[in-house]
Amino acid sequence: MNGLPLEGIRVVDISRVFAMPYCGAYLADMGAEVIKVDTHYSEFVDTTRTLNGPYPDNTPTKDYWETAGTFQTLNRGKRSLTLDLRSEEGLQTLKDLIGISDIFLENFTPRVMRRFGLDYPNLRQIKPDLIMVSNTGYGHSGPWSNFGAMATALEPTHGTGAFMGYLESDEYGKLSEGLVPNKIANSYTDFLASWTGQLAVLTSLYNRHKTGQGMWVDLAMYQVGASFMGEGILDYAFNGRRTRRLGNRHEYYSPHGCYKCIGEDNWVVLAVRDDYEWKALCNVIGDKELIENEDYRDPLIRYQCQDRIDALLTMWTSSRSSKEIMTLLQENGIPCGQVLNAKEMLADNNFVDRGYFESIDHPTSSGIGNRRYTSRGWSLSRNQISIKAPAPVLGEANGYVLEELLALSREDVVTLEEQGAIGDTLEGAKIPEVISLERQSELGWIVDYDQDI
Repeated sequence: MNGLPLEGIRVVDISRVFAMPYCGAYLADMGAEVIKVDTHYSEFVDTTRTLNGPYPDNTPTKDYWETAGTFQTLNRGKRSLTLDLRSEEGLQTLKDLIGISDIFLENFTPRVMRRFGLDYPNLRQIKPDLIMVSNTGYGHSGPWSNFGAMATALEPTHGTGAFMGYLESDEYGKLSEGLVPNKIANSYTDFLASWTGQLAVLTSLYNRHKTGQGMWVDLAMYQVGASFMGEGILDYAFNGRRTRRLGNRHEYYSPHGCYKCIGEDNWVVLAVRDDYEWKALCNVIGDKELIENEDYRDPLIRYQCQDRIDALLTMWTSSRSSKEIMTLLQENGIPCGQVLNAKEMLADNNFVDRGYFESIDHPTSSGIGNRRYTSRGWSLSRNQISIKAPAPVLGEANGYVLEELLALSREDVVTLEEQGAIGDTLEGAKIPEVISLERQSELGWIVDYDQDI
């Protein structure tokens, strides 16, 4: 770990679920000491420890809160301190820890942070140069500031729902909007907020280096999402034009879509932007109608004829593999990509060559074994950054934080344990019921599963 960019930086992370926990994991990858403030009471524990799975072999064990894959991904490389923040002792311990740390990550509503005295005005009295990231759905100001946020309900408020959804054809072949707006399959706003949080932290650290001053980052997820809707917002602001749902087609690139390839559920996406790419596509395919029809040379006419063009393209793609098509078209300067599923991504040579998936050995007692996790979409030329450890076992750092960092006596730690302020076993835990992989396949929830991975 020698020489990692954030070595010597301590982060206190009380966040839950996705965006900020993932931000903390990236900071740990870069060398920061990240202490996750956990709880040993099941009704308050981070839900990714208990509800989100997946579990090895689809089987939650008696200590299932240690084995969920989602929790492992979002909290890799951290340490775990359990505190009951309902107690004065637990809350004071957290404040003492913040006082000797550099960064504080949280994602609670403003009223919760004020109630516990953990808002920035209070914490800067404890640590004047503290860098604090407050990640909320709607920010710490404005009429929505105390609204809770879940991605499914959050995404429509930043315009995603209005732009998502497939186009439908009426009886005259005219394209119109689908009746129901769609959401993006994954809660992508969480990813955006995580990466934005990392940028804010690094910017704040640099500012502190220059000025000695701390920083409070008020990160509103719906604003992060809205920044990716910029084209549609600008179009209305300038022209009063409300953009329709696009589906797989583009408003002026043609052909532009997703095409069936040989085999079951195999697809490729291509996008033709200009005359050069259109001519190159025609030459590769070698279809006489595409080459000789002069109407198709005009982008606007080509767009109007895309149904016919799509039919010809599908005849060509459906007899070839998506990998073959992507390679051939890219070699001829035509933007094209395979539609990869999770299994194909894990085996893809480009992902493998770039080391995107990193393997972690878990302790034998966990029963997890060696697993692969997503890493980062970037690398550094002078530092070998990697996932340094699995996610922490509940409360594994209680002794380290309380006795070494905060200099509490062993007797004081035992007292906290007896008072229930700290612990290392999830109180009130109940092993969750899961539906077998066989039954999930029968219900159509999953395509299939491999028993020999």
